[in-house]
Amino acid sequence: MNKDYINKAEEQLGLIFFNKDLLKVALTHRSFSAETSKKIEVNERLEFLGDAVLEFVVTDFLYNQYPNLEEGDLAMLRANIVNSEVLAKLAEDIGFGECIFMGKGTELTGGRKQASILGDCLEAILGAIYLDCGITEVKNFILKIFKNEIKKQASKEKYLDLKTNLQEYTMEKLKILPSYRIIQEKGPVHDKTFFAEVIVGGKVWGKGKGKSKKKAEQGAAKEALLRLQKLHG
Repeated sequence: MNKDYINKAEEQLGLIFFNKDLLKVALTHRSFSAETSKKIEVNERLEFLGDAVLEFVVTDFLYNQYPNLEEGDLAMLRANIVNSEVLAKLAEDIGFGECIFMGKGTELTGGRKQASILGDCLEAILGAIYLDCGITEVKNFILKIFKNEIKKQASKEKYLDLKTNLQEYTMEKLKILPSYRIIQEKGPVHDKTFFAEVIVGGKVWGKGKGKSKKKAEQGAAKEALLRLQKLHG
């Protein structure tokens, strides 16, 4: 069965590994180890590596492909491309869920279709490709599977609803919701400028201004997301 899983995963990925054990580890969920008496290496370390490789490759591509974008816009665009939802969707499209080594309990509760397991496994596979074949091969693979997602996100006007993106980010990383407040209004009634700030965990993380409250809050969300990503990744 082990060999069947490995061969099928290689077929779905369109890659042949020199070191099959790397792919096997990448496909091994921790629940599989929990149900055996043997000590088995699981994919969490490879997932950690793959996450860093993925972020580097996408960042490098966006930096060179979109030279006119400012730092903040590049960060927002990357956040829309590299996230758990996109990873899970790409993993499902590739179809290697049936090749993951997992415990029977996890499998019976729908583990082969669980977004977090699929996304984590894909990151582990990226780490395995990097170790097995090097940066050029993993870069080509990443850009191939992310190509449509990059085009879709880059074609959006300003790439995203910044308030929604900040909310998703803070919930994923910090398990808290951001809040906004208008701190100042300037100018006549017909031509006001609004100033807003966003609070996350009791601290102001971003400020913005605009001709409407919504635009001011979007500016605050953009600044907060950029600062939080630098701190938390």
